[in-house]
Amino acid sequence: MERRSEILNYITHRPGVTFRELARALGLGIGDLQYHLRVLEREGKVFSRKLGKRRYIFPEGFEGEYEKLVIAISTETRRRILLLLMERPRSQSEIASALGISQPTVSYHMWELKKLGTVSDRREGKKVVYSLNYDPELIARIIRNYRPGIWETLADRLIDMLTSLGDEND
Repeated sequence: MERRSEILNYITHRPGVTFRELARALGLGIGDLQYHLRVLEREGKVFSRKLGKRRYIFPEGFEGEYEKLVIAISTETRRRILLLLMERPRSQSEIASALGISQPTVSYHMWELKKLGTVSDRREGKKVVYSLNYDPELIARIIRNYRPGIWETLADRLIDMLTSLGDEND
């Protein structure tokens, strides 16, 4: 029972956590975690959504529209793509170039993001341009509220970048 409370508390504070991430963070075996999650789901305290190969776990009553955004920011590549699109709409090749990843990788993640409804695309001649379906401020708030570790990492990177710029001017 204490273990189940620990699991529920973690999910409540990190909605959209993946099964593997939860097992790793709490040091639980797969079978043990599966058992406790089944009980919590039966009791209506948690629910899960599957996207691709991953299962995302949410606490009871988590706001429906935010589910999609929390899932969208849960992987680093999709999060980086969304942060890039917060600046302006971009083509697949622009995204690949800016992030240093292959176009097929971008294509896969854009397909996942489109499936979630977080981005849309439009044709401009031979290229496809992607844009956000959400206000960038909402995405930033979701990152800050539900993935504070990510927010801290972004802030640390910004500080490092600004510090290195200051060093170059000396």
